[in-house]
Amino acid sequence: MKYAVISDLHANLEAVTACFEEIGRIKPDRIICLGDLVDYCAQPNEVIEIVKAKCDVVILGNHDEAQFNYAMIERYTENAWISSVHTRKVIDPKHIDYFRSLKYTHSENNIRFVHASPLHPQTYRYVLNTESAAANFEAFSERICFIGHSHRPVLFESAKRGIIHSAEGKLYPESRYIINVGSVGQPRDGNPKLSFGLFDAAKFEYKNIRVKYDTASASSKIDDEGLPQQLAQRLSLGI
Repeated sequence: MKYAVISDLHANLEAVTACFEEIGRIKPDRIICLGDLVDYCAQPNEVIEIVKAKCDVVILGNHDEAQFNYAMIERYTENAWISSVHTRKVIDPKHIDYFRSLKYTHSENNIRFVHASPLHPQTYRYVLNTESAAANFEAFSERICFIGHSHRPVLFESAKRGIIHSAEGKLYPESRYIINVGSVGQPRDGNPKLSFGLFDAAKFEYKNIRVKYDTASASSKIDDEGLPQQLAQRLSLGI
């Protein structure tokens, strides 16, 4: 069973289109979306429609939840707050009902899927280092947990020698993993190419896929919507 795992699409139609073109070439058995379909970029409705049509499972992200739980944006940065309020004005109401139907986690084939972290997933905590990863390994029993939220791809391995950073490729069958697949719509690891994960469960092998897309067009649409200029500028820098 091959899984394409995507996350943090953030209304970036150019990136989402390029992502699914690549997924189409790969032809995985399952496509799992870890949430955050909206905010930051200019086309939330179009992105939601694509995800609904193409993904087998979709997890609720914090930016998705904020479209019906308005109090959540009190913790947001200024730009995130502005984009979330803007999304409220342009999103089709039927998509709010869709977000309300989504779950915080999903499990299948000894794999857990969650937007931010398996430890209290409804609070959307970050897993950024081995210390935070250690607490999260205690929160799930599956061999692998796929996450997003930070927009930065990383692998944490729970091995006999402790919790360590790991690399993509062939995974160790005696270890357990927390894998962040990065972001499709707004990468923040210094690489502007969209990011998603490909996992072969039979081979126990993981690969981080990076694909170039039209950042200039996506940025131009952000400007046209009157959203903060920084949201447009950061796409070409991957920050």
